[in-house]
Amino acid sequence: MNFLGKRTIRKFKDKPIEKEKLDAIIKSVLTAPTGMGKNSCEFLVLDKKEEVEKLVGIKPHGGNCLKTATAVIATLINKDEAYTPVEDGSVATHTIGLKAYDLGLGSCWVHIIGRKASETETSEEFFKKVVDIPNNLMVFSLVALGYADEEKSAYTDKDLDFSKVSYNTYKK
Repeated sequence: MNFLGKRTIRKFKDKPIEKEKLDAIIKSVLTAPTGMGKNSCEFLVLDKKEEVEKLVGIKPHGGNCLKTATAVIATLINKDEAYTPVEDGSVATHTIGLKAYDLGLGSCWVHIIGRKASETETSEEFFKKVVDIPNNLMVFSLVALGYADEEKSAYTDKDLDFSKVSYNTYKK
């Protein structure tokens, strides 16, 4: 996989994602590592456009990709099982995006934990109004998915900040 070609996609074509591709993403994310092997992540796949559209407004900034996404995978953390919830959720969310890219799909990570839908409502509260989930599940993130309706060039070495890297001893 060309990791330099993976870019965040925020505009999607009005074309549904094949179930086989969604299933392949789920198979991949179910193998993602978790702290102490707790497997505390659960996933909710919304693959109907009308269900995805209910999530528009979950964040005033950073959630606009939901307007055109044809599917969303929510990463949910079981608070009763999690040993490393932030790490588990992050690895799972990134795995979803990488597998989507591998399958020719675009994706956009929508942060939910600690975010607000409005002055009076968190993004998680917004989600739980739309989707009925048990209280022991924390909504960590959403990944908006679809066929890209925008083109972004791959990163090149000029885009990379190699000053962030040291070998053997830290040098700045």
